[in-house]
Amino acid sequence: MGSEKFKLDMADFVGVGKNALLVGGAAALTYVAQNLHVIELGMWGPAIVPVVAVVLDTAIKWMKNNKKEA
Repeated sequence: MGSEKFKLDMADFVGVGKNALLVGGAAALTYVAQNLHVIELGMWGPAIVPVVAVVLDTAIKWMKNNKKEA
């Protein structure tokens, strides 16, 4: 199982690519979440901020591996 020491196979590259996408997505979501309070939305602010928070939470859960281990 897996590749030998100091050698990478295609499965290793796929794993690194998935991890890079997960880290990049998490960084983007963190940036949005940290700057959410700065956005001036006028009277729509109280309506939009909870929606964005739910969307961010959903995106984080979607990116994680939520498979149940047997």
